[in-house]
Amino acid sequence: MRRLLTLPMAAVFILALAVPVLAARPTIVSFADDDVADGEFYTEVCGFDVQSESSGHVVFHNDKSGANNFIANWNIRNHLSSANGSFYLVDAGPDMEHTSAGTTYLTVTGRSLTFSGVIGRTEVNLDTGEVEFHGNLVGDEPFPEEWWTPICDALS
Repeated sequence: MRRLLTLPMAAVFILALAVPVLAARPTIVSFADDDVADGEFYTEVCGFDVQSESSGHVVFHNDKSGANNFIANWNIRNHLSSANGSFYLVDAGPDMEHTSAGTTYLTVTGRSLTFSGVIGRTEVNLDTGEVEFHGNLVGDEPFPEEWWTPICDALS
């Protein structure tokens, strides 16, 4: 008899814990557009005209008023093109933005051989631009300029 009563009580307890989780749905932003900022960036670093079109979505978790941090799961496909070629970039994975003592930090976690050059965690102080990395560095420094050379080569 006790076992029969324990099962429904356990189910009620689990549901009570699950209700707040269900209420905190993430915000999903989907898009497909001309990416003027990326086009301008690659035009500057490559030295010739580059157009960029981006599409994908970002899922924001814990993006609520007064939150000290939130996580964004990115899945962005970027098509770069020039008069001579094209290149596809994919930005996928979690980023976290955290505010501590009035300073905002962006933390990129994972394996990034095409941008930060870090396997692990890269933390950027968004107020000062200071970069710290924790993990394995592939190359000489985080965010090396050489990462865009193969992209410019493919576009030239």
